[in-house]
Amino acid sequence: MASRWIRAGVALAAIGSTAILSGCAGGKVGSVGQGAQTPSPDLIYVFNKGDNTISVIDPSSQRVKVVQTVPFSAYGLYPSNQWGLQSGYLMLPQPGKVTILRDKDLKPVATIPLAAAKGLWTAMLPDGKTGIMVARETDQLQWVNMDPASREFGVVTRSITIPGKVGLCDVSIDPSGKYAFIPDLYKSKLQVIDLASGATVYLAASPVPKAFMGTVSWDGKIWAVEGSKGNGEVAYLSLADPTHPKLLKVLDQASGLGLGPHTDEFSPDNRYDFVLDRKSSEVSVIDTSTFTVVKNIELPAGGQPRVGAFSYHGNALYVSLEGTNSVAVIDTKNLTLLKVIKVGKQPVGLAPTRYAWASHA
Repeated sequence: MASRWIRAGVALAAIGSTAILSGCAGGKVGSVGQGAQTPSPDLIYVFNKGDNTISVIDPSSQRVKVVQTVPFSAYGLYPSNQWGLQSGYLMLPQPGKVTILRDKDLKPVATIPLAAAKGLWTAMLPDGKTGIMVARETDQLQWVNMDPASREFGVVTRSITIPGKVGLCDVSIDPSGKYAFIPDLYKSKLQVIDLASGATVYLAASPVPKAFMGTVSWDGKIWAVEGSKGNGEVAYLSLADPTHPKLLKVLDQASGLGLGPHTDEFSPDNRYDFVLDRKSSEVSVIDTSTFTVVKNIELPAGGQPRVGAFSYHGNALYVSLEGTNSVAVIDTKNLTLLKVIKVGKQPVGLAPTRYAWASHA
């Protein structure tokens, strides 16, 4: 019988052939039903593409608690201010498919085959009962039933194709759950889609060339968009009217931005935007009241930061460093690097189990 551990309110089963428990000081570990001590709030799952493992970080101790070999490709997962974390399920993009994992034990419970071999992004609506999938190669936007009480759980309930081979790239949802914000990589445009009707309510040229990633702030007031041309830029747009985004400012290296901005995550209080600079291996901290770079936090050389996700209380940002097989922990109050944690090979995705502070409008 596979051993099981309880930590942070999650019963984590040994899914594959091996399960290695390390760094267990500071907490009682027991089997399911044996009365483990009161759990800490959450876990951070790290998906390691290079060796198909999932490293599990306990934010209370900043240690890797479990490393598991899993029977599926441990591929990329971008939180992008992921809503619906209370749903109990994760949508894991993989080559040619999306796998739905049960949060508490990371067990695959449904698979959705997709024509696109790569370039897949997922997002959850704030109600936790609907998922959105975006495929770059096919320009498809699909709705997925994520309600476990429904007979259609894990089923695509609606699909639309955006014409023109625009290269849909990334997706972020506003806190109302009404709109999807998507960059068009091939056409270098930005569009907003009404999720009720499926209609494109905004389509315009991107203020930064080769727009490919973007994140909406937790309060729904700002849309940050990364452009990949040259050393990269980041555009900030006002969402006072979500159907008519207005440009606020564009930041580049002359503004103090690092090289190769890849993606970003807004702090829970919306005060800062943390931009992950892949080429220069740093995090640029943007003050959202002035849209200026207030600090560049250096990460290990060659780290190639890929994804960021916040801890339960939002006081730490976890950043996967694909190039150094590690995860950086950043203090979001003092804007400092706290720790670098070794994980599996090529960490390309992160998933927090839940956020206490996320308000679901």
